[in-house]
Amino acid sequence: MTDKIKIKFLTAIWGARYIEEFARVSLPSYLAPGNLPSMAAQTELEVLILTTSDSRAKFDEMPIFAKLAQLCTVRYMMIDDLITSGVYGVTLTLAYARGIQESGEAQTETTFVFMNSDFVLADGSLQGLVDKLREGHRCVMAPSLRARAEVTLPLLTDAVDPQTDTLVMAPRDMVRMTFDNLHPTVIAKTATQNFVTCSTHNQIYWQVDRNTLLARYHLIFMLAIKPEVPMPAVNSYCDYGFVPELVPSGEFTVMDDSDKFYMLELQPSWQEKQFVHCGRSTPEKIASELSVWTTREHRRFAEVDILFRTGDLPANLPAAREKMGAFAAEVHKRMTPPVTHVDHFYWVMGLQAWHSLREMTNPFHTPDPGELNQAIEIDDRPGVLPVVRPPVRLRTRFKSWAMRNYVGLIAKVRVLAGSKPHVARWHHSWLDCRLVLTWLRQIGDHRQARNLLVAGADSWLGMSLAREGRFDVVYGVQQFLDAYRELDAEGRAQVSGSYDNILLHTTRSDVRGTAAALEVLREYLAHSGNIAVYIEHVNGEVDPSNFSIELAQYSEEVLPPSWIGYDVSARFVGGAAKRNLRLMERRLFRHLTPSSIWRLPLLGLAVGLWPVVASMTAINNFRHREIGDTCPEFCSSALIALRENGDMPTGGQTSR
Repeated sequence: MTDKIKIKFLTAIWGARYIEEFARVSLPSYLAPGNLPSMAAQTELEVLILTTSDSRAKFDEMPIFAKLAQLCTVRYMMIDDLITSGVYGVTLTLAYARGIQESGEAQTETTFVFMNSDFVLADGSLQGLVDKLREGHRCVMAPSLRARAEVTLPLLTDAVDPQTDTLVMAPRDMVRMTFDNLHPTVIAKTATQNFVTCSTHNQIYWQVDRNTLLARYHLIFMLAIKPEVPMPAVNSYCDYGFVPELVPSGEFTVMDDSDKFYMLELQPSWQEKQFVHCGRSTPEKIASELSVWTTREHRRFAEVDILFRTGDLPANLPAAREKMGAFAAEVHKRMTPPVTHVDHFYWVMGLQAWHSLREMTNPFHTPDPGELNQAIEIDDRPGVLPVVRPPVRLRTRFKSWAMRNYVGLIAKVRVLAGSKPHVARWHHSWLDCRLVLTWLRQIGDHRQARNLLVAGADSWLGMSLAREGRFDVVYGVQQFLDAYRELDAEGRAQVSGSYDNILLHTTRSDVRGTAAALEVLREYLAHSGNIAVYIEHVNGEVDPSNFSIELAQYSEEVLPPSWIGYDVSARFVGGAAKRNLRLMERRLFRHLTPSSIWRLPLLGLAVGLWPVVASMTAINNFRHREIGDTCPEFCSSALIALRENGDMPTGGQTSR
C-alpha cells in the first residue's frame, strides 16, 4: 500500500433528479474498465460524494452506487449549509474545499481528483490520469468539450450496457459523437470560421480537418491536485484559485490529447447562448474580453495546445499548430496585465449573491430549461404588409387618361428597377442580390461544372437560375429530403451523379431546418466542391425582431454536424440605415395609389420624395458595396459558404 498513490475522488451532486441523471450516463462512464476500476487497482482510492441530507437516501436506492461501493471505499459528506438556489459555482468551490480540508494534515500526501456531475469520460481516461501522476506531476489540468445535452444524452444512454451498468466508449468514438453535436458556444469560439462568434472566449478552437480540432484553454478544469501546502481560506472560484493556492510552485501539466484523456461535458443548447452572435472572432476582440478577467495562471494554461481527434494525427497538424500559435500569440500580445486571483471580482460578486440567497426566506425561482427555451422561441409569423386600398371608380375621361399614364409611369420605373437578382443600385434589395451574385461569380461559369439549386417554390433565385440554365433547380427543400429518403428506402434515383456547386436558398421561416438539409446535400457534392446556403429575411423591415441576433441563436441548426471538415466563410448584409430607408419607401408607396381625389396632395408629396429616398438608398448601397464578414444590425440576408478542407472524404461517391 505504501507504493500506491493515495487518491480522494471528489464529486458534488444533490437532488433526486440530478442524482438520477448522474447515474444515467456519467457514473456508468466512470465504471468503464479503463477508468475507476483501473484506478482502484493501482491506487489507494476513496470516492467522496458531497451531497445533502435529503439526498443521501437516494444513493442507497440505486444499484449502481452499490456497484461503486464494491469497487472502492465510498463516503458521503453533507453540504446542506452550502446549498442555495443559485450561484452554483460558489457552492461547488466551497464543497470541494471542504472535501480537501477534511483530510487535515494528510492533505499534502493525498491527490485530490475532481469530477463535475455533468462530465462523461471515455474509457481509459482515468488510466491516462494515473500515468501522469506516476510521472510525478502534482497538478494535472484537463479540458472538457461541450456537447448539446438534448441530442447527446439519448445517444450515450443507448450506449450503456444494461447488464453491467457501464458506458464503455473509446475516446475517438466519443469525440466523434461530440463533433457531430457540438454546443453552440464551441462553434462560436472556433476562430477559423466567421459565421458566429462569442463574447466569452475562455477557450479558443481551431479547425484542422474533419477529424481533428485544436484548442487553447484559458479556463480549464483542475482534474487532479496533490497540494504542496494545506488548503487555505477560499479566495476565488476553484478554477481560478485552487492551483496557485495549493501548488504555489506553479508546476502543472495538461491532458492535451483526447486519445489519452477525453471528457465530454453535457450542456443544454440554451446554456450561455446569450453570448453568441454573428461575426468573426478577431485577436483584438478576444484580447479585450480576456483582459478583463484572466489571471496569470489562466494565461499560462492557454500556452498549451490541446488536441481533440477521431483518428490518427493528420499531415497538416504542424501547420495548423503554427497558425493557431500565431493567432494565440497575437491575442496575448494585445492583452493588458493579468488580474490577481485573490478576491477576484467575479468571486466577490458571486459570494455576495450566495450569502444573499442563503438569507432569503422565500426560495429563489430558477427557470428550468423548458422555460428558457420558450423564452427564446421566435415568432415565425410573416410581417404584415401594408394594405393597398383599391382606387375609387374614375368618372371622367381626364381621370382615366391620368390614371393610365400614371400607371404606365410606375411600370417604367419598375422596369428600370429590374428584377431580382439583377436590380438597379437604388433598389432596396441590391445588396442582398449582390451577396449571392458575388458567390455565383466566384464559382465561375465552367461549362463542365454541374450546379444544383435547392429552393422554395417561390424563390426568385430559382426562377432566375432556371432561365440561365446554369443550375439544376429543385423546388422545395422538404421535397428534396423526401426524395433522398425514398432513395434510401426504395432505391429510386432522384438525382444523377454529383455536383460541383450546390446552393440552398432558404428564408428566415425555414432557417432552422438548414443543418438537416445541408447534411443531405453534402452527399451529392463532388470532391473539392462548394456548398453554400443563402438565407434571406423576406420583408425583414416590418419584423420588429432583430434577425442578426436570431441567426446566431440558430448556429447549431444552420451548420451541418460535419461542419468541422469544411472551411466556413460567412458574409452578411443589412443594417439599420438599410432597414429605415426601406420603411420610408414602404410609407411612400402607401400613397402612390390614392383612394380619393382628396388624397392627391399626398400622392404628389410621395412622388416628390421617392427620388430622394431612392437616392439615399443608392448612396447607402454604394457605401456598403464591399460586402464583408461583419454582421450588421438587422441583418437582411446572409450567405454561408462551406468548402471541403483537404482531408474531407469524397462526396457523391454513389451514382444517383
